[in-house]
Amino acid sequence: MSAGLLVAVLLASALLEGSGWAGGVGDGSLRLTVTVNGRADSDRRPPGVRVGGWVVKRYRLLNLSEADLHRVRVLDPGAPAGSVRCPAELLPAAEEVECVARFRAVAGRHVHPVRAEGDVPSLRTRLTATARAGYAGVAGALGLTEEVVVAGPGAGVGSDAGSGPGAGSGVSVATVTYTVTNQGNLPLYAVRVEDPGLALAPGSPDCGGQGGTVAVLAPDTSALCRATVRLRPGTYRSTGRASGSDRATTLGAGGERVSAPVLTAGASAVFVVREAPAPRTPTAPRPPAPRASAPSASGAGGAAEGAVPGAPGAPGALGAPGVPVAPGAPGALSGAGAGAGTSTGAGAAGRFGSPVVPGAGAVPGGVPPEGVPPGAVPTAPPSVPSPPALRRADGLDDEGFFGRVRRRGREAAEFGVATMLLLLLIPAAVAAALLGSRRK
Repeated sequence: MSAGLLVAVLLASALLEGSGWAGGVGDGSLRLTVTVNGRADSDRRPPGVRVGGWVVKRYRLLNLSEADLHRVRVLDPGAPAGSVRCPAELLPAAEEVECVARFRAVAGRHVHPVRAEGDVPSLRTRLTATARAGYAGVAGALGLTEEVVVAGPGAGVGSDAGSGPGAGSGVSVATVTYTVTNQGNLPLYAVRVEDPGLALAPGSPDCGGQGGTVAVLAPDTSALCRATVRLRPGTYRSTGRASGSDRATTLGAGGERVSAPVLTAGASAVFVVREAPAPRTPTAPRPPAPRASAPSASGAGGAAEGAVPGAPGAPGALGAPGVPVAPGAPGALSGAGAGAGTSTGAGAAGRFGSPVVPGAGAVPGGVPPEGVPPGAVPTAPPSVPSPPALRRADGLDDEGFFGRVRRRGREAAEFGVATMLLLLLIPAAVAAALLGSRRK
């Protein structure tokens, strides 16, 4: 072998060793391909997977070297930790293995670089391979809320009205506002709002000019729909319903096509329509009640103020000052110790047929009024009883003792307590006078 040929062989050997191909091990000796739900070009067209659906990633590793690979592993930031499973950690030379990851899809785009690794302990080297792969999580979601405002004769929305529709009279207007929200990450189309609980009229509610329908609802946006109903007093329940679709076809775990589902949402509200208040009728003022005046006496034997005509002590009645008093009649008093002065009553007969008793008309106990000498009875100008008083006295002759007690008991409510005591003491004194006159 010439010297020139020897140099060429040595240079070629050095170049081969510098490029890492000693023993058939070097860059590109490990290859990696990834499929996501059956799609191999997921780096450019990530398959759509419905949120909550299964994502299946298959990692195919091919060892093109002449050395076995140890501790083979796959690192994928797009898969949950620990979800990638390989059949073994050893990948023999010129062979391939498939690792698999299965997990649930989440919303959003998830495309990341995937890295596969394997070690060659004898050469103290590590072979690697990379590829991009991922999926797009389709989050189709719809939300609905509602609010009720009642206006009219009785208003409402509280919980203290009638027990059902038609519980009273009058009609109120209830305005129900439905708020429909796209909670997903794709546009929603032909979102329909209805309320079976209130039996809305066709074309209701009003969703911005389109009866009961929102044509397109972008992600993270809301639309308002309003319905107005006339209701009688009672308790009602609104049951709003919303439905729509994102029209997105997704892939299943085996690569099969999955049609877009119908997205729905619901809301409810219980409200009350109250009865209109009844008109108030003005009431006439009550006349003031008469005030009873209390009896007062001006000295012993004086007439009581405000007394009933014909009652003892009243002006013009028997026993009043200046009126002749028959012995034994109400107002004629008798007792031991009466002074020399007596009332003149000759020829007058008592109520019980007895003659005039000396001392009748004197103050009980023999005590004269103030300013009158002992033994004398103050005289008053004679006065003639009025005809009503005389008729009253004639009617009282046949009343009897217990009749007078009962009658004066009924009159006690008008005279007061003091007058009642006075009416009870007077008959007792008269009875004592009568008994004393008979014993004599």
